[in-house]
Amino acid sequence: MAADIPSAADLCIGGATETTPSTDFTTIGDGSWVSHKTTTLEWQRCALGQNWNAATSICDGKPKIFSWAQVNRLTATLTDNWRLPTDVELLSIVEQCHFAPAINSQVFPNTQGTLFWSASFDKGSVERIWSVNFFTGKPRRPGKIQTAKIRLVRGTFKPPPAP
Repeated sequence: MAADIPSAADLCIGGATETTPSTDFTTIGDGSWVSHKTTTLEWQRCALGQNWNAATSICDGKPKIFSWAQVNRLTATLTDNWRLPTDVELLSIVEQCHFAPAINSQVFPNTQGTLFWSASFDKGSVERIWSVNFFTGKPRRPGKIQTAKIRLVRGTFKPPPAP
């Protein structure tokens, strides 16, 4: 098992409390993926296109940018139960006390503060997909003609307890 994940609490803006503390995650294997204790999901720590560097605990390289058509082709080839997360699942890893990127950078190192695709369609328009902007941590509904990055997940989502 890989080493414990360092805290990112010191990155919280204005002394706010973490919403996705490092202690909520457990590394798996060489550390290239984590289990989120709160939701029971397993997440790839790096966005697609990056590679996990176990020696430095960093995601090396640049994440790829995908059109919606590319997402559909890619997801048809995934193995080991990896899949595109739903909008609710993607929002569950937003760190609300961080900004630009709004994610725990110790758990998900080198995540860019940009748009990440979800598998959830906007019920008001089949041409729009729910996504998360990790610059702000807010959901968005870009059109299928736009591009975004991908982080894969597996498992069954268990909703976190209400605050």
